[in-house]
Amino acid sequence: MKISASKVVLGVIALGIGGFLILGGWGGYSDYMSTRDFSGLALGKVAGKHFQRGSDGNTLYYVDYRFTPAGGNEITATGEIFKQSWDILKDGDSLQIRYDPADSQRNFPAGTGGASIIYAVFIFVLGMVFLVFGVSNLMVGFKWRRSVR
Repeated sequence: MKISASKVVLGVIALGIGGFLILGGWGGYSDYMSTRDFSGLALGKVAGKHFQRGSDGNTLYYVDYRFTPAGGNEITATGEIFKQSWDILKDGDSLQIRYDPADSQRNFPAGTGGASIIYAVFIFVLGMVFLVFGVSNLMVGFKWRRSVR
């Protein structure tokens, strides 16, 4: 039996990348499924804005807001929003909030929360491609070969 070390290494690396992408796709799908049923809508008021800049240059924009869900008490929360919205909003402006009627503490500004199902499916399919590539390389790498004399 002849083992091709390069094919085995390439197969293991592809399996690792594929597994990582599949987990990412599953995480995106779980995020989508957990927020798609947030049927509660309320009008909130902007209470403040702030941003957080990462060492990689990426900036996240946050808005603090208050809203009152149907039949509940006022809730103060913070949510991530797009930069364009962050630039436009000022303290006291109205903001539409989506929340889970069963637990209004689970909420986010409408139009900004949750992953897209298209993103989740794309990442999952890409992970499957890497897995197939990795398995095929491992099969070739561990294949029995005859010695040519």
